[in-house]
Amino acid sequence: MSDTPQTIAQRALGATSLLRQWDAVEDYVEACREQGVDVEHGGLDLSDLPTFGGERPAGLPAGGVLSVLSWDETHLLIEPRNGERRFVVVPRSAYVDAA
Repeated sequence: MSDTPQTIAQRALGATSLLRQWDAVEDYVEACREQGVDVEHGGLDLSDLPTFGGERPAGLPAGGVLSVLSWDETHLLIEPRNGERRFVVVPRSAYVDAA
């Protein structure tokens, strides 16, 4: 991968859909890993990603989720506690309001 984490961070912030954003976030994590940069210090504020419609989730989904990073009307971009991938997109139908 030849792009810097900062370049990919800009791509994630300018994404036009949740799936494009997810792709950019995955590329960002890989670029950080390749350059030995901690994901939290590579230039992308994961707590302030743009969203793409739908209601703000009221709480965390059940099943070991650290955070909901972004969403659209049908899906959530989440950071799971466990798994091979750092971030995944799940259907909102798998989401359970904590409220």
